[in-house]
Amino acid sequence: MAQIRFFRDKKLRDPRIVSCSPAHSEIVCLLGKQDLLVGKTAYCDFPKDLLKEKPIVGSWIKLKFEFIEKLKPDIVITSNIVQEKIAVKLKEKGFNVYHSDPLTLNQIYLDILEIGKIVNAKKEAEELLERMKKELSQIEGKGGKYFKRAKVYIEEWHDPPTISGNWIPELVQIAGGDYKLIEPGKRSMPISIDKLFEYNPEKIIISWCGFGEKVDIIQVLNRSGWDLLSAIKNKDIAVIDDSLLNRPGPRIVNGTKKLQEIFFSKVPA
Repeated sequence: MAQIRFFRDKKLRDPRIVSCSPAHSEIVCLLGKQDLLVGKTAYCDFPKDLLKEKPIVGSWIKLKFEFIEKLKPDIVITSNIVQEKIAVKLKEKGFNVYHSDPLTLNQIYLDILEIGKIVNAKKEAEELLERMKKELSQIEGKGGKYFKRAKVYIEEWHDPPTISGNWIPELVQIAGGDYKLIEPGKRSMPISIDKLFEYNPEKIIISWCGFGEKVDIIQVLNRSGWDLLSAIKNKDIAVIDDSLLNRPGPRIVNGTKKLQEIFFSKVPA
């Protein structure tokens, strides 16, 4: 299990924040503390109306450290194993850093509560969390009326084909699908064609990182050797904006709703 890591030296009432994590930028805004954000990455794109004027400090892994220093943040937020070395480098340069790497639904919950503490919005974070849990519970209840779970394969990346892991198995379970290809809390990983054929998914969902909904499904339908899979034969392929599934924040609820809509658009007999 991944640990949520804390690199903080002090706590301020209204900390100036540079967020290098799209998920955390969303969380800060949804807690009503967007005014604390003094910098973001190019990928911090939601909510657009609250983030569009914020200075851009770089991309996912290429940051402008000198620019970050000019913004004089009290804390810099990073996320994911990909930014782990960046978090350490920022710490070495003297910045106060909060870094998290949630891999499960519960770790996402804990992360939201910790951000609430950082921005002095503990109550708002608790309320946001309760809303998320309530909505996910309602989604799970709706899925219970169907008597068969479709076998699902969700793809996070295309080269090589990479199965979505982390918290995705939990979301699939809540939405009413069968997802035995990877265990909850295990990082996304390339999948072998043999394992995929053994499972033979009935539905394929594409959620490539950074692509949003701009995915050409024909690329998947025409993959060599995939034509015998049930989902390919029946052309049962759908696309979900990756920001609704791959970002460990409140909008995973929206992603779970979309999963359920896809799972039961053609209910297997």
